[in-house]
Amino acid sequence: MGIINRFLLFVFSIGTAALSVLMLLLCLQAVPESIWLNELHYVLSRPETIGVLAAILVLSLYLLRVSVHTRADYTRRSGDFVVLQNENGGVQVAMPAIRNMAEQTLMGMHGIRMAKVRVTSVRPSRNAPETLRLVQELTVGRNVNVQKLTEAAAAAVRAQIHEVMGLDDVAIDTRITSITDNLPAKRRVV
Repeated sequence: MGIINRFLLFVFSIGTAALSVLMLLLCLQAVPESIWLNELHYVLSRPETIGVLAAILVLSLYLLRVSVHTRADYTRRSGDFVVLQNENGGVQVAMPAIRNMAEQTLMGMHGIRMAKVRVTSVRPSRNAPETLRLVQELTVGRNVNVQKLTEAAAAAVRAQIHEVMGLDDVAIDTRITSITDNLPAKRRVV
């Protein structure tokens, strides 16, 4: 739900709460009946009341449509597993395993100082099979061609995923987060 829809829902909720409080006060007879009946007759005789009620009806129908509407053309699910179907049955691969495999592949390449990969499971349409989408955030060295390096990195990760999981159409987005001369820190084994 977008920010505009959230704002409309907020206004609608505040209005409904105020109307509920008003009805509660009327039920508890906090306001004398002659006063609120006189005000109600006045409000119902005004032509602006029809416009306000029509706007509230349109807003409530719009919010109802937003609440039950699903995006049929592109749904995205992130979770613990991606489910692959093959002739042997279903296979589940943990998302962290895919992320670690991609990060190890990237860290073995010349020119990449640090790699962070985010993996999500994507279904392009309702009837299409699930596939993967990877976002690679790379820190690269100063002395490398970024265009060639990112193409090679995407190709290497695609090849690794094809070899291990048998997926062909994996979407990979690459972001260069930093360009540096520093070498990655050595990990100490204790």
